[in-house]
Amino acid sequence: MKRTSIFILIAGIAITIFCLIYFSPRVNAVDSDPMTVSPGGGMVAEWPIFIGILTTFVGAVFFYISLTEKKVK
Repeated sequence: MKRTSIFILIAGIAITIFCLIYFSPRVNAVDSDPMTVSPGGGMVAEWPIFIGILTTFVGAVFFYISLTEKKVK
C-alpha cells in the first residue's frame, strides 16, 4: 500500500503541475466565472486542477495510513 500511495501522490503532483502549465486562467466577462483557456482557444472549466489536488490529497492520506497502521501477524 505504501508504494501505491507514493505513486498516487506523485501522479497527483504531476497532474497539478501539468494543469497549471497547460491551462491559463482567464475570467469570462459574460458569466464572471473563473474559466480556463485551453491551448486551442476553447473555454473549459477548472476541473482538471481540482482532480490533481484531489489525487495528491488521496495519495497523502493513503501514505499516512500506511505509516500508522499496525501490522497483524
